[in-house]
Amino acid sequence: MDVDITCPHCHQLDGVQSVPAICADGSSTSHDTGSYTGVSIASTGLVPVIGTSTIERSHSTVLARSLASAPAQEPAGRLTGLGLLLLVLPTIVVAIVIIAMFFPPPGTDRTSLVLGATVFVGMISLPGLLVLHSAFQRGRRNARIARGRPRAMAVWGAGWYCHRCYLAFWPYSPIPEIPARRGVTPEQFRWLVWKAGGYLNR
Repeated sequence: MDVDITCPHCHQLDGVQSVPAICADGSSTSHDTGSYTGVSIASTGLVPVIGTSTIERSHSTVLARSLASAPAQEPAGRLTGLGLLLLVLPTIVVAIVIIAMFFPPPGTDRTSLVLGATVFVGMISLPGLLVLHSAFQRGRRNARIARGRPRAMAVWGAGWYCHRCYLAFWPYSPIPEIPARRGVTPEQFRWLVWKAGGYLNR
């Protein structure tokens, strides 16, 4: 199959580049080593602290970001760990309440004990439950992105960009919803790719 990759707007070939090549050229990672100094508190008093650190930075051009194939996935592991850590205290309180139910203090009404404990445990559980809910939402979003990535990559990988006209286009339509041989802005290109992946506005 003979594919015409000339720009549909200016009909030239010399300023045309594939979208995956633009994103590969426009993304880089740099490593830097730095030193730090400070003061720490030890059992003997204040002590000086000197050390080095390695920093990794990711860089990408505005064009590479505007032609991104998918939104960035946000890790949910640390958030889940924080949520579980915040639920340790409520778990201990529940265990104490259960023991108090079997061996109630003299003159204590079990109903008021249960009601008070339920309100207290609910209040101290709320931060942990909210953090776990956020982690769950991140996990669902990441799963949606992972499911849609193959379809989005097929659309994204077939795209081309004209540096002369600042327009992206597809020489042929990789899926029926994609317009062939029509110039679109990088933002429109990304919108169409993300829509094909099913994670638009997620």
